[in-house]
Order: sequence, then C-alpha cells, then structure tokens
Amino acid sequence: MDVKTAFLNSELEERVYMAIPKGVSVPGNSDQQQYRPQMVCRLLKSIYGLKESPRTSYGRIYSFFSSYNFIRSESDHSLFINYQKRIILLLYVDDLVLAAPTTDLINWIREKLHQEFAMTDLGPLHSFLGLEIYPNHPLSTLHLSQTKYISKILAEHRMLSCNPSHMPADVHIHLTKSNPEFEAMAADKQVYQLAVGSLMYAMLGTRPDLSYPVAKVSQYSTNPSPTHWTAVKRIFKYLAGTAHRGPYYRSTGMGGGYTDADWGSREDRKSIGGYAFLLNGAAISWNSKKQATVALSSTEGEYMALTQAVKESLWLQAILYDLGAQKHFKEMGNIAIDNQGAMALARNPEFHARTKHIDIPYYFVREHIDKGDVGLTYCHTSEMTLTADIFTNVLPQPAFTKHNLGLGLIDLSVSILEGDDASTGEGKYC
Repeated sequence: MDVKTAFLNSELEERVYMAIPKGVSVPGNSDQQQYRPQMVCRLLKSIYGLKESPRTSYGRIYSFFSSYNFIRSESDHSLFINYQKRIILLLYVDDLVLAAPTTDLINWIREKLHQEFAMTDLGPLHSFLGLEIYPNHPLSTLHLSQTKYISKILAEHRMLSCNPSHMPADVHIHLTKSNPEFEAMAADKQVYQLAVGSLMYAMLGTRPDLSYPVAKVSQYSTNPSPTHWTAVKRIFKYLAGTAHRGPYYRSTGMGGGYTDADWGSREDRKSIGGYAFLLNGAAISWNSKKQATVALSSTEGEYMALTQAVKESLWLQAILYDLGAQKHFKEMGNIAIDNQGAMALARNPEFHARTKHIDIPYYFVREHIDKGDVGLTYCHTSEMTLTADIFTNVLPQPAFTKHNLGLGLIDLSVSILEGDDASTGEGKYC
C-alpha cells in the first residue's frame, strides 16, 4: 500500500515560515499589495522539502499504529508487529507492506488505514523498492530479483546490448590506484561514481555475488582510471547475462553464518573481511569491506572479520525474535569460520596479551560467546558447502559458480516449477 502525500498528514510542532510561492495571490487589492511589506507563509503542516517532514510524518504514522496495538521493533524502527492478531507491517517512508495469516486480517488493517489516510492499494506484493518478489505458495518458495532495475541501469550506461560475461571480475587483473598518466579520466569521475552507485544498490538488494567486485571498484571513485572503468563495465557485462539471478528461499534449507578474511591487499596491506548469513537455503545478509586497521597476522584478520559477523548475528537474532521465528533463532547464532587461531582467540582469555590493540572487539566477541548468544563452528575450507571467500577474493569460475549455488542464487529464467521438490530443496538448477 502507498500513502498519498504522506508528509502532508502530519502537523508541524515547530514554527516554520516560507516565502510566498510565485503565482499565489496575497490578500487585499492590487493597490494595497503594491505598498504591502514582504509577507511570508506560516506552515501548519509538513511539506516535502522540509527537514522536519520525515520525522513528523513518522511520528504521525507511529501514533496510529500504536493505537491498534502494534509494537515497534527495537531492532528496526520500520517494523511494526501486532502480536495479538499476528500482523506484520513494514514501513518505508510512504510505502507499506502488510503480512498476516488470513485475508480477513489483511482486510481489517487495510480498512483502518483507509479510514485514517488517503491510501493507494497496490494489491498482492510483487515489487517493493526495486525488488521483484515471486512467491510460489504450493511449493512454499520465494524468489527475489531486480531484473527491471538491472535492465534500467544497463540502458542508462549503454550496456544493454553488450556481450555478457560469466564472471564479474578478471582473476588475473589486480586494481590499484591511478597513475598520473590517467588523470584525464577525472573528467568522467561523475559518470564513474553514478555507475558504481547503481551497481551498489543491486548488490545490496539481491546480489551478494557482486559484493567484492563492487566494493573493490568503489575504492577508486575519487580518481578513477580507464582500467577501473573497464572493471566497472565487466560487472555490467556480468549483470547482462545474469539479470534474472537472485536468492531462492525454500521451506527447508540450511541456515547460519559464514565469515572469512583475506591476508592484506597489495596496496595498504589491510585485509578484506566478509560474511554471509543464510536462511532457508539462501542469503539474507552479506557484507564485504576493507578493514580499518592492518592485521598483524591472518588470525587477527579473521578475528576482526568475525567481530563484524557477530554484530550482524545479534541483530538478525533480534529481528527473528521480534517476528516470532524461534525455530530460526539459533541458526543465526551459529557462525562457521575456517581459522582455528581466530576461534581460540575468541574463546581463550589467555591470548589477550597478543591482542591489546584490538581490545574492545576482543571483549565484545568473548562476552557474547560466554553468554551463548553466538557459537563458533570450524569447517575446513575444502569441506564447506559455502564459504565467505566470494566476499574477499576474485575467484576462478568453478569456485565462483559453487559459491553462487551455496548462497542460494538462481536465475528466474530457470523453471522453478519443473522438477523442483520443496521438501528436499532440490531442483534442476542444482
């Protein structure tokens, strides 16, 4: 559902004035207007463009939800839950997504919303913020993609008819900072930043396989070279061949977290840390980011990556707890790691003398392990069905394909209905 002119529904608490817009007549005859001093308008309601408008609009909607026993999630203030009626409501500015166990409950809250606000009812959920949702109720599956958005950005950057690529990055090319001879590329810096930004939204929405290459090219946005632009176009070519790809969630499937880190970049020796969390056989949260400090060993690099994964694990557990998904609660607390030294560092306080420079992360991870909020599992890299290597390195095609399957990414063009068994989570795409 969409709230019409959402910001106009709330009244301002502050005294705000604005200049009279051109074309608006001032009270009085024309002679009086000629000598009247400059006048202004006092705003009684929030309008678009005011910095106060989002806050006042949210307060108005929050007050309405509270009156119908909706509880706001403390982990995500855009999530509201009515535990008595088991209704879940997700808010983004003026867009609402409703979920309930019965159609009658959906109709009930829709009626209340229509009574309070001018609403546009968009019907069953098929798209939201550029994400396309394809549910299959008989098989209890859900597929997400950003096909339309990807086609749009390909057209904007004149890459719609390019030759598709099987990989988003070349394993033999290592990007570095620009040389002075490439400074002429600075004239197209805005185009480069626009391209990287559009790729970043696709990566954040449904494409964890883009995390590492997009994070890599974004490091050179201030002074891109032709080599960097070629790397960006390589990602566009990969999207052209995988526009329908996205996570495929099943009623059954593995869940849990995976974390990894590489051993320092060639430029500044800072490690790249990454993690992925899976639920019902597909990724729900992922990240690839250069660490803020230089690790003195691979163990430290892995340990600092584990710190970020633990923080995400706690947040996901809190969200699942608010949603009442207790059966998945423990899955988010199980993090797989392929470095026994980092595991020992997190569990054994005797190693504290070696990690004084990462004191706070040490205590943070150690505290939550002691409380049982997070559990660590060792899996050898070669034995893991999924590792986080895809978030820290450019992989050769066989390993890259394996990691895509491990993340639950499939192409929508592959028929999900044919030969797909929801009970085992196995289908033709495997």
